[in-house]
Amino acid sequence: MTWIVRRWRPSRVDRQFRKLQLLSAAAYSLGHGGNDAQKTMGIITGLLVASGFLKTFAVPLWVILLSHAAIALGTLFGGWRIVKTMGTKITKLQPIGGFCAETAGAVTLVGATLAGIPVSTTHTITGAIIGVGSTKRLSAVKWGVAGRIVWAWLLTIPISAAVAAAAYLLIARIL
Repeated sequence: MTWIVRRWRPSRVDRQFRKLQLLSAAAYSLGHGGNDAQKTMGIITGLLVASGFLKTFAVPLWVILLSHAAIALGTLFGGWRIVKTMGTKITKLQPIGGFCAETAGAVTLVGATLAGIPVSTTHTITGAIIGVGSTKRLSAVKWGVAGRIVWAWLLTIPISAAVAAAAYLLIARIL
């Protein structure tokens, strides 16, 4: 009788949390869009002011809609690779773990957005997933994958700076 209860309960819990993951994923998406779209809107509006197309720093409606569309399309077409890496390669997530990670990420993103703090949505969900995975046992997290992600984050800033400097020097020579 005990084996029936053990086999039945986890699948029932999984079914419930699969449904709840729709809500946690929606909340995380809202937090993602709210935080990342604001950064995009700020950059576009700053460029419009700097180039003289706008007199004051007020975000036009078309910039808001364009930013939301860009975030949505980027997630639709390129986000699946990130979702696959996050959901399967760092640690094996069950529906309850996915729900907890997405909810923690959503709370963090919404809180940061309300406080006006730009944060990385990828950093946020990665930390949440590693946190959930490490509650099982530390060896449940594939630290090699996590380490490669951290190295990519650390290298992004200096490499982006070098590429920007090279582009500037190239354009300055041409002009």
